Amino acid sequence: MLDMIINMVAQKIGISPEMAKMAIPLVSKFILQKSSPDQASGLLSALPTDITGMFSDDEKKDFTTTQQDMTEDDLINTLDSKCGINDKAKSKQVMTEIMKSLQPNSSQKQEDLVGDTLGKLGKGDFNPFG
Repeated sequence: MLDMIINMVAQKIGISPEMAKMAIPLVSKFILQKSSPDQASGLLSALPTDITGMFSDDEKKDFTTTQQDMTEDDLINTLDSKCGINDKAKSKQVMTEIMKSLQPNSSQKQEDLVGDTLGKLGKGDFNPFG
């Protein structure tokens, strides 16, 4: 599944597969950090193991005990700098495509949890599943 997401994002956005590969854990981590501890627990169970396997036990514990106050802009800036995209519009597209790619392979429970988390982002009107 991970390779499928990497290739799809890279081709659709026009970035290298290496950039897409670096972006997936950043977007996944953002979703988990923005979730309430209960939602993060559910997401960790619902997300594919090749995604959750990217995180250490300590990170997983943090996701399920604390909620971070991050914004969509924080994630876009992180993607832009850490992945070397250097184009905020493309970084936003990367974020959106990764979030979309996680949704179809999930249960309804995960979709609801991710949707709840995304509803908290920015102005509250960003929803890549809508």
